[in-house]
Amino acid sequence: MIRGLALLGMLALGMASAARAAEPTAPERCAQTPAMAMALSRLARPDAGLMIAAHRGAHSRAPENSLAAIEDAIAAGVEIVEIDVAVTKDGTPVLMHDRKVDRTTTGEGVVEDKTASEVAALRLKQRDGRAADAAPPTLAQALAVACGRILVDLDLKSDRLRPIVETVNASGMRATSLYFDSDPAILASVRALDPAARLMVRFTTDLPLADLLRITGPAQVVHADPESLTPEARDAIARLGPRVWLNSLGDADQHLVLGDDVGVRALLSMGANILQTDAVVALVALRGADLSKQSSKR
Repeated sequence: MIRGLALLGMLALGMASAARAAEPTAPERCAQTPAMAMALSRLARPDAGLMIAAHRGAHSRAPENSLAAIEDAIAAGVEIVEIDVAVTKDGTPVLMHDRKVDRTTTGEGVVEDKTASEVAALRLKQRDGRAADAAPPTLAQALAVACGRILVDLDLKSDRLRPIVETVNASGMRATSLYFDSDPAILASVRALDPAARLMVRFTTDLPLADLLRITGPAQVVHADPESLTPEARDAIARLGPRVWLNSLGDADQHLVLGDDVGVRALLSMGANILQTDAVVALVALRGADLSKQSSKR
């Protein structure tokens, strides 16, 4: 059930040396802009209003997981961009959601069987299937775009964690990045590499929250779903203080684009204070309208 559970047996071995190996090599410059200071302050305060995450970037116009999609997310005014991170055969973290490159690029085959230069030779597909004038970006390139401008949620698509952690720390994005994986053992391995890493845990009905956090350690965000987010779970999360992430992907997003916000409001009523969306523009507009209504009532 837990794909990385075997890793837990190795965490104690070499934990100190692993942590030293992942020490940041760049100052936390990306956290020091006014925009990021505000975003980090809001992330730490669940009562500070809704935060919005752009799923694989704001990819309504740009290819998913592209630099352009990250730029569009920043321009739209969201606080978080979600990106998917794999690792090439020669150890370079790159942005890719699927195990294979076939769906999103002009190439074929498994991304982790390719070298970084082979991935760089690919071209991303636009929404109409035509080739874009851009290769799948490396994680370093993506973080350079995000630095000081937007928080990053790293959806881990690889068990090869060291090059990912080292790239994050070298970029200056250590404080402004969240690591996410549905497997708590993977997140425990991230924490072994970098005790200061910020985590988002996946909370389901399979494992009580307390047991989950015993594996991973403290988390800044709990990624839940309507089934796991029972009143008891909501109370437990509230006592601990992390934000609650729900996805508005699918029906809620589709209805929102058509002007129906019932699905999104249902998610908010469950206790969500971060929503991940494909309908970035529509959700930002809804939040803005709500804030305007609140201001007019004061």
